[in-house]
Amino acid sequence: MQKTETNNITERKKEINEKHIKFYDKTLSILEFILDEYSRELVRTDMEFTDMPKNAVATLDFLISAIGKIQKGQRLALGLDEESADFSEPVINIVEGLCEAKI
Repeated sequence: MQKTETNNITERKKEINEKHIKFYDKTLSILEFILDEYSRELVRTDMEFTDMPKNAVATLDFLISAIGKIQKGQRLALGLDEESADFSEPVINIVEGLCEAKI
């Protein structure tokens, strides 16, 4: 009985995770489209780089922030952060009975 419940929960987690991955992929493609169109619009405007309006900078900041959130969500859904590197210290073997003068 418990094994069946565990299998159901595992399958449900897998199904939800796959939906999240599809959602993040779709959202990323939408953001890519928005960023492409916005960058074309910025190139077409007749302004100096130093005269860039604050709302243009804020829009770019918003897009970058959204991309970062999508990346974080995708990494979580794909389990990429679970494969963290092993930061444990190396094993040090101590050899007793050595004479430093003979080394």
